[in-house]
Amino acid sequence: MAVENTEKTIARAAGVVLVMNLISRMLGFVRDAAIAGQFGASAITDAYWVAYTIPFFLQAIFGVAFVSVMVPIFTSYIEADKREEGWKIASGIFNLTAITLVIITVLGYWGAPLLVKLTAPGFSEELAVLTTDLTRIMFPSIVFMGLGMLITGILNSFQIFALPAFAPGTANIIVILSVLFFGGLFGIEALAWGTLVGFVLFLLVQVPTLYRMRFKYSFRLYHKHPAVRKFSTSVWAVVLGMSVNQIYLTLNRIFASGLEPGSISALNYAYRLMSLPLGIFAAAVATVIFPALAHHAAAKQQSQMSATLMRGLRLVLFITIPAAVGMAVLQVPLVKLLFERGAFAPQDTLMTANSLMYFVIGLPALGINLVVTRAFYALDDVKTPVVTGLISVVVNVLFSLLFLDLLKAGGLALADTLAAAVNTGLMMYCLARKNKQFSFKPVLKPFLKMVAASLVTGLAAWGVFAVGQSTFFASGVLNYFINTVIAVGVGAIAYGIMVTFFRLEEAGEILAAVRKTK
Repeated sequence: MAVENTEKTIARAAGVVLVMNLISRMLGFVRDAAIAGQFGASAITDAYWVAYTIPFFLQAIFGVAFVSVMVPIFTSYIEADKREEGWKIASGIFNLTAITLVIITVLGYWGAPLLVKLTAPGFSEELAVLTTDLTRIMFPSIVFMGLGMLITGILNSFQIFALPAFAPGTANIIVILSVLFFGGLFGIEALAWGTLVGFVLFLLVQVPTLYRMRFKYSFRLYHKHPAVRKFSTSVWAVVLGMSVNQIYLTLNRIFASGLEPGSISALNYAYRLMSLPLGIFAAAVATVIFPALAHHAAAKQQSQMSATLMRGLRLVLFITIPAAVGMAVLQVPLVKLLFERGAFAPQDTLMTANSLMYFVIGLPALGINLVVTRAFYALDDVKTPVVTGLISVVVNVLFSLLFLDLLKAGGLALADTLAAAVNTGLMMYCLARKNKQFSFKPVLKPFLKMVAASLVTGLAAWGVFAVGQSTFFASGVLNYFINTVIAVGVGAIAYGIMVTFFRLEEAGEILAAVRKTK
């Protein structure tokens, strides 16, 4: 089965993933709102997020690495019409991965106290014990996550995107239910158990679709097969490259563990809000164009690969730039409406909004990074993202030390933003040096137009909200909600007008993609 690489296929797939990511991310925010309402931004939520960081760090980097390495390998066998051999390779990779992740889980369970000391050195002894217990509950989730992401990679290779994109949403549903029904009875441990069960479901919901593809599973390792050996050697380099953002978050929690209680939680909520456009749209674009990039790379079609890459970058910037401006000007209203209820107090809102303001500055750079990284992996270059990523980690540490005392949690968010910008800039430079076909000049003019349109959007949204707060919607929760919704709506309309004025074609492409999901 050859990978279809037409505009219609990519647009339709992008629309499907966009819708599924939207549903999954909305469930993620319901999850975070449920956690905030039940537990607030407190010492125990700090314990949960630190405990969650340790296995989630592995989940995030291994999961994306598995897909990034699996798709080009499996695509090459689909292109060559060698599906039966492809199933053997998939089985070998699946079995080796399962063994590796089980070993990591055992080591993680045994070494949880040390891991907690390393990631939260400022915690009290009592809080460190709680964090260790929560870590041990959630650590086995990396096994189910890793195997589930391998299945995601296989399905993506066959142009199946909808179910894999929605699968994380099922995990969110389980967490929401665990908080609502068991949070009051069993406290923060109910949330940890819900997180584990959610990842089990993430794996299981994808299995039926895999078998409908007539997947033939074998218990053998096939460890001497060239493709399995290539996966085993390449995945570790990709893990290092993909670990950068998770290293940023881990550094945040190390530095923030010595700040006032709730700082880690505030950073987490702010990062999740900032990540919404990334998870919904930028991830959809990166997911869909990756098999196309791998196809072009395998076929030595460099001009077509460059055109696909530039199209992906324009689409990502079209959403992330106005989203960054909008969240920057409406930082407090958005956090207040999403999280301020129950145990989440007004001071938590201000702390979270302050971190959000510094995070969103780097939103476009993170979106570009998602797409450009896939280009390197499609070209079978796993070394460059590792080198640029390690440089950015050093940058992150230096800026964290520089801004921590001055800006507290916000300084850590700013350090992440600056490090991400350095990482993305270096990767774009290296890709352009790698081949002159990959020139980013075609993106420059649309980028400047998007920036101009977004500034008008931000000004309109801020102005409407400010006027509303001083006149018609001066008091009351409902009035605050209405005022915020109107401000967001006016900003969206202003962006639409400016997009039409500047004749940005990306708007039509996005609308066409969504229509093609019907």
